[in-house]
Amino acid sequence: MINEFIEYLDAQVGRSLYVWGAQGQTDITEAWIRSRETSEANVQRVLALWKKLQAEGISPIAAYDCSGLIMHYLQDITGFYKTDLSAAGLYGKCTPVTRNALKKGDLVFRHNGTKIHHVGVYAGDGTAIESQGRDVGVTRRALDASGTGYWNRYGRLPLPDAPEPEKPEPAKTYFATVGGGSVYVRSGRSSTSSALGVAYAGDRMLALPAESGWCEIAVALDGKLAKGYMGESYVKREG
Repeated sequence: MINEFIEYLDAQVGRSLYVWGAQGQTDITEAWIRSRETSEANVQRVLALWKKLQAEGISPIAAYDCSGLIMHYLQDITGFYKTDLSAAGLYGKCTPVTRNALKKGDLVFRHNGTKIHHVGVYAGDGTAIESQGRDVGVTRRALDASGTGYWNRYGRLPLPDAPEPEKPEPAKTYFATVGGGSVYVRSGRSSTSSALGVAYAGDRMLALPAESGWCEIAVALDGKLAKGYMGESYVKREG
């Protein structure tokens, strides 16, 4: 299925439009574009590309938005999904993978710090296919064509021939000591999380590797074992 997916996507490159909310429509008119688009400026951008493709003799011309390009295949053509999914919805269906682990057919996403707002498909050889925008339509470009931070989330859909994502090895605990005079043990990975108690310089504890600057630890507080979090700079690995 993945090879057919990429073939379908490649067939749209350079011959399709980006139109807000579109999912493979080919019965395109100016009135239809105006009914879909979000501003007069965007209408004019779509019309300019539409007229250019017509002048090049391309027919039929299809229209997609970013998720519509993907869902036209996964919903309309193959029926793999029965209901429509947005870019964020597709992300929710994925198993996260790292950039280095990308395989053909994996999805690449843009996250603006608040939400997922754009999606494309990794097509192999360091490239991604996306319904990029109103001025260019569907493109195939290098992953870093718009900068190394353009794509910043990656996922694998459970397609029939998708490879199993590699499972990371579980993090290993290690012995450490408290590296400050007196340090709060927090209930979460934040200095605003509630304090469970105070650990003191030289106290021994078990720790896991840091995430976002905080280590998950197990330490004795007032004679009782407590699990919590401590700032990475205060956790001194033994040995």
